[in-house]
Formats: sequence, C-alpha cells, structure tokens
Amino acid sequence: MKTLERRLGLSSVVAISISAMLGSGIFVLPSLAIAQTGPSVWLAYLLAALCVLPASMSKSELATAMPTSGGTYVYLERTFGPLVGTVAGLGLWLSLLLKAAFALIGFGAYLSILANVPLIPTAIVSLILITILNIFGVGKVSSALMFVVALAIGSLFVLSGAGIAHYDATLTTPFMTNGFGGLLSSTALVFVSYAGVTKVAAIAEEIKDPERNLPRGILFSLAIVTLIYVVTTFTLVGSVPKEELIGNFKPLYTFAQLVGGSGFAIFISSVGVLTMISMANAGILASSRFPFAMGRDNLLPRAIGRLHKKYLTPVWSILLSSIIVALAILFMDVFKIAKLASGFMLFIFVFENIAVIVLRETQVQWYKPQFKSPLYPFLQILGIVSGLTLLFAMGFIIVSAILFISIPGILLYLLYSRKRTTRRGVIGMRGKRTDLIVESNDLSHFYKSIDLSKDAKVVVALFGNERSPEMLVEMATAMSEGENLEVAHFTEVPEQTDLKDMSDEPVHLRSLRRRIIAMSVEQNVPITFDPIVCHDLSRSVFEISQRLHCKWLFKEWGGKKRGTFTIHNPVGWLRNHLQSNLAIFRDAGVRYVRKVLVVINNESDRHIVIDTADHFATTNKAELTLVKVLDKSLSSEDVSNEEKILKKLSEDTKSNSKYKVFQSSEIVESIVQLSGDFDLLVFGASEHSWFRDILGTDDDYLISSALCSVISVQSAQNSN
Repeated sequence: MKTLERRLGLSSVVAISISAMLGSGIFVLPSLAIAQTGPSVWLAYLLAALCVLPASMSKSELATAMPTSGGTYVYLERTFGPLVGTVAGLGLWLSLLLKAAFALIGFGAYLSILANVPLIPTAIVSLILITILNIFGVGKVSSALMFVVALAIGSLFVLSGAGIAHYDATLTTPFMTNGFGGLLSSTALVFVSYAGVTKVAAIAEEIKDPERNLPRGILFSLAIVTLIYVVTTFTLVGSVPKEELIGNFKPLYTFAQLVGGSGFAIFISSVGVLTMISMANAGILASSRFPFAMGRDNLLPRAIGRLHKKYLTPVWSILLSSIIVALAILFMDVFKIAKLASGFMLFIFVFENIAVIVLRETQVQWYKPQFKSPLYPFLQILGIVSGLTLLFAMGFIIVSAILFISIPGILLYLLYSRKRTTRRGVIGMRGKRTDLIVESNDLSHFYKSIDLSKDAKVVVALFGNERSPEMLVEMATAMSEGENLEVAHFTEVPEQTDLKDMSDEPVHLRSLRRRIIAMSVEQNVPITFDPIVCHDLSRSVFEISQRLHCKWLFKEWGGKKRGTFTIHNPVGWLRNHLQSNLAIFRDAGVRYVRKVLVVINNESDRHIVIDTADHFATTNKAELTLVKVLDKSLSSEDVSNEEKILKKLSEDTKSNSKYKVFQSSEIVESIVQLSGDFDLLVFGASEHSWFRDILGTDDDYLISSALCSVISVQSAQNSN
C-alpha cells in the first residue's frame, strides 16, 4: 500500500495550524462577540484559548501514538469503536468543509473593498485553485501558506501597535456589557476561532518526526494566535467605539482606517482576503484526510482511501471535499451552518480529552505516545468540564449541531460501514464481553504457531512489561508438576494493523525464548514458548486457556501503571469468566523460599489457596504458616472456633505447618507487617467489580505493599 510522504517540518506544521485559525475568527467574528460582551471581548478570546489548551495537548498525545492520516476520526474510532468513529469522521469532515465554505464566503466583505466582483463566482474560482493546489501535494500548499501566515501575523501586529497610540480607556467601560453570562456566551462563540489549531493532526502521516514537531507546532501556533487575537481585540475595543463595531462584518478595516488611513485599510483588507483563502485551503487539506482514512478502514468505499500514483495525494477524497464546499457555497446559509458545525467540533474536543483518559487507564499495549500530555488527568478533566460549560452556554445550537451532523454518520454506519467491519474499539474490548463466552473455532487463523492438540497444565501469560518473567515461569513450573507448560507472550496491536505484517520476531523476544528454553532444559520440564500478536488481548488469553485446557493461568501483577490514576487490569474481564484457576504473582526479589505465609480470607477459595501454598512449601521444603486475621469486634468464642478450624486445616497439609489467629482493627495493614517474616505470601483474591478496580482494592494494596513475594489465587469455580 502506498503511504503519504513525510515532508512537513516544524515550520510547515505551524503554518498550516495558524492558517487554519487565522481568518474569519479575527477579521469578522469580533463584531459578533462584542455585541455579546462588549470591551471584554479580548478576555473571551483568552478564556477560549485556555479551554482549547487541554484538547490541544490531548490531541498531540493521541497523534504521536497514532501518527496517521485521519486525525480525530482515527483516535475516536480506535477508542470508542467504528460507530463513534464513523459519526466523528463524517461529522468533522462536514464541519471543516462548512467552515471552509464560510471562510470563502466571509472574505466577501473585505473583497468588496478592493474590487466590485461577484461574490459566489469568485469563491468558486478560489475553491478550484485550492483544489488543484491540494492535489499536487501538501509541500506546495505549505510553501504558499507560510508566506500568507507570515504576512498576516506581521500585519496584525503592526495594526495592533498602531492602535496603541489611539487607545482610549473610556471606550472600555462598562467592561462586560452583559455580565458574566455575556462573557461566557462570547467565549463559546469565539472558541471556534481556535478550532483549527488541531486540524494539522489530521495529516500527521505527512509530518517529519511527529512526536516532536506535532505537539511543538500546535503549542507554538496556539500561543502565537492567542497573542494575536488578544492584542488585536484589546486595541480594537480601545480605539473604536463599540457602536461602530457591532454588526460590522469588516471590523479590522474600520480599525485600520482609523489608525492608518484608507491606504493602510486597503492593505489590511487584502491581507484579510488572502488569510481567509488560506483558512479555506487548510480546511480542504485537513478535512480531505478524514474520508481518506475512513476509506482505508472500509467505512467508506475503498477508492476514496487510495492515493494518486504520481502525486501521492488522496485525489478522490480532495475532489469529494471540494464538491461539498461548492454545494455549500451555492445552496446553503453558510454562516448559520458554520456555527452548528463549530458546536459539533466543540463536542468532539470533549471526546478527545475522554479518549486520552480511556486509553491511558485501560493500559492498551499499543498505546505508546511519544509525547504525553502534562498535568494528566487534571488537564483533561479541565477540558471536559470547560467544554461542556461552553456547550451549555451555546444553548439549543449544540443539540441542533449534534443532530444535524450525527444522523448522517449513524445512517452511513448502519447502512454501509457496519457490514464491512468487525472492529469494536478499546471500549468494546475492555468493556462487557459476551462474544467470548461461546467457544471460537477459528483459533488456527490467529495462533498457527501453537500446537492446539496438546494440552498444557499451566499457561503463563506475558504482556511485555514483566519485572521478572523468568521468576514467573519458575513459579509456574512448580505448579505444572512436570506436565506441559505453555509460555505465551502477547503483543496487542490496533485493529487496523494487519497481523500478517507482524511476522518478524523482535530481538527481545528471541532473547526471552532462548532463556525460557534454557530453563526447560535445566529443570527437565516441557516448556513451550510462543509469541502471539493479536488485536484483542482478552479474547486471545481466554481462547488459549480454553483450547489448551489449562488448570492454571499465571500472570504477573500489573499494578498501577505510571501515567495513570486508576488501577486497571488490562485483562480484568478474565477475573469473572476464566475457566481455569488464576494466579497473580508479584516478585519481591526473593530467590529462596523457606517460609510460606497463607492468609485465609475467602471461604469459597479456602482449599485451593491452602493447597497452592502447601504445594509451594513442599516443593521448596519450606515451613507453612496458616493465618486468619479477625476483626477486634469478634468475641473470644468466635476466635476459638476459628482456631479449631485452622488447626484442622493445618493438620491436613503435606508440609510442615503451623497456624495463628489474631485480631486487629487494621486487617490488611497487619498482614503487610506480618509478611516481613516470610518469603512468600499466598492469599485468595477477593471479589472484584468495576468500581472497586477503579478505586483500587485491598488486594492491590496487599500485593503492592507486602514485604515478600506474593501470589493471589482465584479458583475457576468462582470465575463462572
């Protein structure tokens, strides 16, 4: 498959991002914003920039983890599934196109100052030129954009500097003409001026070193444009009476005429025309990548996802995008539709912040962003709250926007895309699963390297982040009792990745294979090592454990991953559905097990916990201690009864054992302190739930805090 060429550097990223923002947002929109809040309009622009910042950081992180064309469509499709991806992709595509059409129409107010030309034909001709430029390649596009962006930035700063000499503080009172509500409403309105800051992520596949250039380019462009917006509107409202600005769709022409005369005003108008054309060009450039990516994922016809053989650009996607813009210019009230589209984009920004939280907390293996958003998760939560607040301030418009743009996406998915994709997204894989309960018959397609005709008593599941995989295998070897042991190393890749492209075995897996084989020879235990590349981690672990009819599944405790704020097990679904016993191990560096502590805390798992601990004690010729920690509120009679039960259990063990019952108001902490006198702690896993897993359970605390190695045991009977 042909891929887009990476030819865009940092300067091109900044140019494309700025050009996607500079345009009607500063040349036209201030007149509407001033009508809502008055001289405080510059503060509205500043607040809007702060609200955009979280989404900018989130999108930079998402883009460096998934540097491919499609931008937000790809991020949301991989996170929430193809339905959300289809709605988001089609919705964002239409939103950007309608904003591009608005930019082409919007420059009419400034164009009328320069020449008496028909507006609609001129806009269509400009659209044709932009389309041709995009077809020939983004390198030529970015070169043209850099000149226009530099001209616009310089001109606006000169205009603002000239306006300082005419600044009159009396024009800025009252500061907020409609109170805080008016300021909030104005912030929601001007928010759309920054919506283009992340458009450049849609062409991440064409950016050199995207992990560096993309976040830097977005931050630089956001800082520059924020400064331009704030300084320009600050001097505007301090130089021109607000009565002359309200309803004036060429406010910067009026401003320039006041501070520099008619010649300077004509020059600013010319810059406005060029800038809004470049904004329309950026809209075509970025938006055309959405259907291109959807075509590659079979959510739209495949032809739309193909590149031109000579120009290596998505020609059909660009042409289709341009046709939509032309229809909007000819037949639609573009200004009103652009506001609806902007409301949808704000809604998508909220989902981008949610996507970062979902991908980090579910600990998806393939999610490895080169750039990570700072102040996680507080920045994302701020973005979600501020975005929803602005949506609320927009009122009924957001309902109209979601319905207007979402319904076509839903219909497209139901009538076309659903039949051509089986993907579920991260939410579908990490959420409630019903598809795994029925045994699958197509394992041979995915796991050709595994001899499924040979059972394994123990399966060790490795996920690539184990602290000590050899020690985990060694513990599992003790439980296999000389029978077959399967060591399966799982690598999860995005659903869009063809598994056939992942046939080469990485060096670190070859090294691990060599060490596992050496262990098999040394201990004379039949151990098989198989690397498995899959799309669905839970499905793969579940099916292999089923097909190999294993009695035990061993895995290392994942703990709290750095960069997350919850404790989440990537294969947590298996806790309640696995048809084999589950052992979760944490290695504390103990190599000689001489004293084993078994904590009795779960009636249903009592016997398997004791049997497991007894087996390790017998294998290592270690002393076994059975312990039951009771709450201080229990009576002496209850304590005595527990001692009798524990004594009987101790007498039934094969190893040399003793027992102990004591009371404590801090049961878990007491066990942690007691573990310091032992080499291995074995206990039965408590009941898990989504809510408990999010907050962190006593099991997690006990495993992480114990002063010796730990094995948490859960029986297959409790998993059903």
